[in-house]
Amino acid sequence: MPVKNKLRKTNHRKKTRKIVLGSVTGSLIICVAIFSYWYFSFKTPNLPNPPLKDLAAQHGIMLGEQVALNRLSNKPYVNIVTSQFSFLTIDGDSSWFNFHPSPTTYNYTTADKLVVFAKAHNMPIEMHHLVWGDSISLPDWLKNGHYSSTQLLNIMHQYIGNVAGHYKSEVAVWSVVNEPFTRAQHINGLSDWWADNIGSESYIDDAFTWAHQADPNAKLIVNDFENETENGVSNAEYSFVKTALAKGVPIQGIGMEMHINAADPPSVSAMILNMQRFAAIGLPTYITEFDVNLNYVKGSNAYKNNLEAQITYNVVRACIESKSCISFDNFGISDKENLFKSLFNTNSHSYLFTSRYVPKSSYYSFREAWEQP
Repeated sequence: MPVKNKLRKTNHRKKTRKIVLGSVTGSLIICVAIFSYWYFSFKTPNLPNPPLKDLAAQHGIMLGEQVALNRLSNKPYVNIVTSQFSFLTIDGDSSWFNFHPSPTTYNYTTADKLVVFAKAHNMPIEMHHLVWGDSISLPDWLKNGHYSSTQLLNIMHQYIGNVAGHYKSEVAVWSVVNEPFTRAQHINGLSDWWADNIGSESYIDDAFTWAHQADPNAKLIVNDFENETENGVSNAEYSFVKTALAKGVPIQGIGMEMHINAADPPSVSAMILNMQRFAAIGLPTYITEFDVNLNYVKGSNAYKNNLEAQITYNVVRACIESKSCISFDNFGISDKENLFKSLFNTNSHSYLFTSRYVPKSSYYSFREAWEQP
């Protein structure tokens, strides 16, 4: 090859290398800039003292927060969780789909990391849910296995023993069975996969017995939604658990999700009476997934914010004034973690902080409710 051609080729390679290196360097600079903006632009808010958890503790109530692993790299998120809440809830990462991906394997990787985080910050754990009849939360091998009712009960027994055994003495509260009564009545078109395939709700008794055997020191609750006042769902639940308790089934609390429809919120008095009804048969209330659904509310943002704040205040006051509500869990911190937005694809802001962690009106009403005697 002529010398001139060799030189041209060498120069071309050098130029190409410079261009590639320049592109990579430029991309890295952009990535660092984006991360820096994201990390430092969201600041931890300067919140008043005492923290919310201390205010709740004055009423003998534990205050919790659902925590997601993918949020723990967010400094304001972590600061709010650890400073304002006394326990954390693991939800979603603890489903059958995640824990039991095949008939012969279990995977606790994600939930284990959350447990480590909780221990590092001396926060007790509430874990959701050992049994849930939502087919989306169940692995395909289970749903498509054509198992008999006896086989399904054996699979459930093994699962509860494995999962509750894995976290024995690390979980303070287990949601053992989730949403059996709303799903039995097909609220919102929902159904209970377990009851439909086993043939009855009898599995509920078994699930609590097996959970108690696997983790005898944990509190065991049955969880549901639309059970915050006396109605068809809560009446069915009341009747079932009263009978179960008479048989010695170790149900130890009633979980009320409290996904409140802001277009038709319950009254404080109605919530109190229902909580006290369950307390009369020995079952305290755990509010497990509180948030406010603003999707069906029409009006200005100011109106919605004020309505959200009032509902938040009322639910806290019902918990306090019932004298039987011992745990209050928020289902998110900021409007980034919005259940209703993900479900309905609408702009429903339903938590205490904006997406940039600025306290909203609902934060101040939440705080005010705990400050009252």
